[in-house]
Amino acid sequence: MIKKIITALIIIAILIGFYLLTSKKPESITSTETPTSDYILFYGITCPHCKIVEEFISTNQIDQKLKISQLEVYENESNKTIFSKIVQQICPDQINNGGLPVPFLIDQKEKKCTTGDTPITEYLTEKSK
Repeated sequence: MIKKIITALIIIAILIGFYLLTSKKPESITSTETPTSDYILFYGITCPHCKIVEEFISTNQIDQKLKISQLEVYENESNKTIFSKIVQQICPDQINNGGLPVPFLIDQKEKKCTTGDTPITEYLTEKSK
């Protein structure tokens, strides 16, 4: 009876270990260098407004018309660092005690920042003409 319990515990431990190893999200490349694209969209993985902008970019093939990088900032620490750094350089007036809002678009050529799903989709529509 004890052998069966020990065997069952070992099997459960192996299954839990396997689950933990396979369920871990892949880590992205760690870099704190600012992308060289003309536009950078900072977004959050669970942000509903960000999803609207991402779907707009995909549906209208904006990423084929404009050189745009998309960086997730809720879970990616290096992207958060890039986000903070570039906002401090280009539009420090956007920084407040509550943090930085997403979606957040930075036009690196014109040194312009745009926030919110509707203003961003309108801005990208104009730029992609």
